[in-house]
Amino acid sequence: MRFPTLPLACMTLVVASYGIPSLADVRPDKTDTAGKTKAAPQLLVECTGWHALCSGSVDCQVNATGAECACWRVNEPHIVMTGEIQSPTVKRMTEARCTDKHPCAIDEAPVCGAIRSGQYEVDDVNYDWVSTFSYRGWCDLYQPKACDPSEPDYVGDTQWTICDAAPCVETVNPTDPERPLSCQCRIKDGPFIGTKDSCSGENGGIISAMPLDVWDFENDTFTAPVPGFDHVRAACAPLRSD
Repeated sequence: MRFPTLPLACMTLVVASYGIPSLADVRPDKTDTAGKTKAAPQLLVECTGWHALCSGSVDCQVNATGAECACWRVNEPHIVMTGEIQSPTVKRMTEARCTDKHPCAIDEAPVCGAIRSGQYEVDDVNYDWVSTFSYRGWCDLYQPKACDPSEPDYVGDTQWTICDAAPCVETVNPTDPERPLSCQCRIKDGPFIGTKDSCSGENGGIISAMPLDVWDFENDTFTAPVPGFDHVRAACAPLRSD
């Protein structure tokens, strides 16, 4: 399946991974050894260019180290959640350079350069591809469902996977030519947001998803401001006069 490409005007500002952070991940300012308040790292940084996109992956296969997701290869604006960066050096540089008091503009974050140059190092391996989030295909995916395995009579998966800032490689003979990248994502337990109005993965796999608390089901939007989402939601709406 080929996801539709939204107009560039709707893509100028975008979000991270499925990398929309859980509210529990928002960190307060820290203090240094002298007792002075240090600015908290910028939660999300914006980049442009090629990246892996796993937000439409609903058939990630669990393995010994996490979950392997077949993902798309796209070239468009995207966002990285700094707390999820898996390259230690790149994470340290990004969180030091990009703070709430002095946020990085688009492509200013060190992680953006690392992704573009293939210098995203995880466990002594440099990866040419990194999974981040952009809005490609959002109109198809815009059917969020509350998935809480602790609820009575729940039907669906009890685990899900998050692919934000996950390292990826090109698959030699991909099962799905539209998804030529294989990303190593982390497995999560607990409530999550289902995709395509479903809490169950396909083909024996699990869903690349977001924590449940990032979505406001009553108002049909994110619980915290997410750059660019209003533009995308408008692009997905049926054509009609207001």
